[in-house]
Amino acid sequence: MKSKIITENEVPEILGEALPEINYELEKLASAKNIYKTVACFVDYTKELLLTGKMKSVKKCLKLAEKMLNEGNNTVKNAIENVYVYSLGTMLDVSNATSTELKKIFNGGLRKEYHRQIMASGK
Repeated sequence: MKSKIITENEVPEILGEALPEINYELEKLASAKNIYKTVACFVDYTKELLLTGKMKSVKKCLKLAEKMLNEGNNTVKNAIENVYVYSLGTMLDVSNATSTELKKIFNGGLRKEYHRQIMASGK
């Protein structure tokens, strides 16, 4: 049975249920219905976890992003590709301990999208 497609309206709820700590930040968004702002909040949350060494939680975030990339409608996929993957990709480009840890767990469709972006930019 094919899984249900995730719409942009469902993303804040999915994030809030899986990551209760992010609810406060999502509630502060003036336009919670803007998928790009929601995903920007999600990537900021992921980066904060990464910078504080909470790798188990980072893995959970990456798994959620992967799910949205695979099961999201076109708008959700675009937001994950253009905001989440792109923003985390900037952290992969630097050489430090945080980047090294991220490289170890940044896999699957997210990594493929990151490589597609690199190839498209000619880096």
